Parts: sequence; structure tokens; C-alpha cells
Amino acid sequence: MKRIILTVAALAAIITGGVAAAAPAMAGTNANPGNGAVVITSQAQADALSGTTINKNVDVPAGVTRADGSPIWLSWAHITGNVSIEGNVFMAGNTIDGNVTVSGPGSFLGLSNQASHFGRNLTVQNSSGIYTGGPGTTSFGNWTQYPGAGQTAATSQVDGSFTFINNSGGLYSGYPMHVTGGFTYSGNTSPVLDRSGLAVSGQQNIS
Repeated sequence: MKRIILTVAALAAIITGGVAAAAPAMAGTNANPGNGAVVITSQAQADALSGTTINKNVDVPAGVTRADGSPIWLSWAHITGNVSIEGNVFMAGNTIDGNVTVSGPGSFLGLSNQASHFGRNLTVQNSSGIYTGGPGTTSFGNWTQYPGAGQTAATSQVDGSFTFINNSGGLYSGYPMHVTGGFTYSGNTSPVLDRSGLAVSGQQNIS
């Protein structure tokens, strides 16, 4: 209980100064000319993508945070490609058609506010995570509390599998998250922080 209270308090400070709590003013399509992935290196770039459809892969490189060192917010975007996160990201109300991969020292993904929907697999690997207000660090955290675009339930959704392997940061999912495929948890040196909100329909491999 102490961890949840501290974490929500920490998040509240970010939310009140961030963009994640509000729905986009307008939706559109971001053409993103060129053959490479869309690389997000600042909150300003993430803000410009809010409410757009991104027909590319998206990458958030290692070390990318907001100016105050907190995770950037990527909100209300539809990404048709894959997402790679080596930096620190909070997501709210996103739809991602491809795979989402979080990897590397200091990497972090958090789901907060409005639910997000991942059309394929979510993988968190070799991450040392970041401090989110509780004991140790967190590599993946789920604080989903409201329905996202086109949703009626406040539940983030992974249509494929959820793989959490070889991380020294913890796994927190005290709020609703549904995984249609399997769940693999192995090779991690940090204990599970909270998995009470995680519902898995497929096979679970935990070691």
C-alpha cells in the first residue's frame, strides 16, 4: 500500500505539469517524410505527435527524459509501426499496432491515466529501470485509471505476449492490464513489485 501511495504522489507532480491528462485538441496524420524511424528526443517532439497517426517505427533513445529528468509523455498517438524505448516514457491513450520493446540501462515505460492498446507484443528486457517512488527501481509500471480512445474499460491491453526478462528494475501493475497472449517472467534480479492488476489469458512462464 505504501508503494502505491508514494508512486501516485510522484506521478501527480508530473501529471499536473505534463500533457498526458488531456485529450488532444485535434487529430491528424503526421507524414514523417524519409525512410527512418521517428526518433523522439524531447517533450516538445512528443507533444507535436499527440493526436496524430505515425506511419513509421518510433524510437526513444537512451537518456531521453524531460528537462527536469522525469519521463517524457507520449499521449493519444496512433503508431502503426513498432516502438523501441531505451529512454524514459509515460504513455496515455496510445494505440500501437506493432511491437513495443523497452531495453537497456535506465530504460523505463509507464502506462498512466488513459488506457493504451498494444496490438502485438510487449517486451521489457535488460532494463535497470528508474526510481518511481517505492523501494528499488521500476522498469515497467502500469497506473492505468481511465478508458482510452474507443474503450469502455480503464484497462490497458496487450493483444500479443508480455515478456519481462533479465531486468534489475521491477515490474509494477497495480492497476488493470490485460494480456491476451502469454506472460514470461524470468532472469530478473528485482522482485515483482505488484502484479495484482495484471490479467493474462495465455500461458504463464514464471521463474
